[in-house]
Amino acid sequence: MAIYADCKSKKEARKRWRQSEKGKAWDKAYAQRDYVKAKKHDYYVNNKMKWYKENDLLNTQNTIGFKNGA
Repeated sequence: MAIYADCKSKKEARKRWRQSEKGKAWDKAYAQRDYVKAKKHDYYVNNKMKWYKENDLLNTQNTIGFKNGA
């Protein structure tokens, strides 16, 4: 029987490792790499307007809800 990467035990093992001191240190070192920083920045720039539109829509819906409920 083959064990696949999405197997429950493998997923739990990866989670435990990422939460260990060694896993946290690896994540921190990885985040300091230049290409990772550039990738995160590109993601932020590309999605910034989308996030603001979603927040504006939520603010509008909440404001209307408060006015109708009051």
